[in-house]
Amino acid sequence: MDALVLTMALALAAPAPRPADAARLAALVKEVRSADYRGDRAALERLDSALDAVKDPSLAAYRAYWQGFARWRRALNGFNEPAWPGDLKSDLEASVARFRAALVARPDWIEAKIGIVGASASLLFLARDDAAEKQKILPEFVPLLRDVTENNDGNARALWFTGGMQLGAPPPYGGDAVKAEATMRRGLDAARREELAGRGTPAYVPAWGGAENLMNLAYLYSHSAMKDRQVALAYAEGALVAAPEWHYVRDVLMPQIQALEEARR
Repeated sequence: MDALVLTMALALAAPAPRPADAARLAALVKEVRSADYRGDRAALERLDSALDAVKDPSLAAYRAYWQGFARWRRALNGFNEPAWPGDLKSDLEASVARFRAALVARPDWIEAKIGIVGASASLLFLARDDAAEKQKILPEFVPLLRDVTENNDGNARALWFTGGMQLGAPPPYGGDAVKAEATMRRGLDAARREELAGRGTPAYVPAWGGAENLMNLAYLYSHSAMKDRQVALAYAEGALVAAPEWHYVRDVLMPQIQALEEARR
């Protein structure tokens, strides 16, 4: 069953959320998404706490998900800073804890699993050669990773993560630009279908992924063996049409793509 169709079916079967809390959650989620694109780490920290104001039990999974998302993206934006902040690990650990809470409230929810594997992948990166630290992460990470990567059709977010791993992870898990590109394109197709099917869906239902897959493709065509400045530029421009505030694409990735032409002269 398509991921969004399943999400909507479950929402219809669940008790209707209180309108005030639903509206508050939707508004806060829009702020989280904007702060993520802007790279506003202070706002993401504030919004994690602000989401506590949503008390409706029927929204507990969504509240915890977006709290996890805020902490995850606070860390990812930190990786984009010239000097990495010292709180990356604590943000990622807090993110995993919040995604776990979402999974408790809504067992087997693929969206929470994607969050856990995404944040945990960054924790594994930070652990580097610390075998003991990695062993704390791997028992949960490995089965969830298998679930996300093997059951990702129709979910733009799972395909975004899978494509990024296929490109950026060390062999034999990654390093395959051709395979990654095919997955990212499937992610774009999934995002288009989701957009068409999900009009009118509450803003707190996870539906991101279109801009993120465009960004992945821009990165692939500017940082891999498939390097092509014009293709990379087109994808980056597409990502900025979808997310005009995106600091990373506008201020970090786009200059890297523009420099490709200069490097060839």
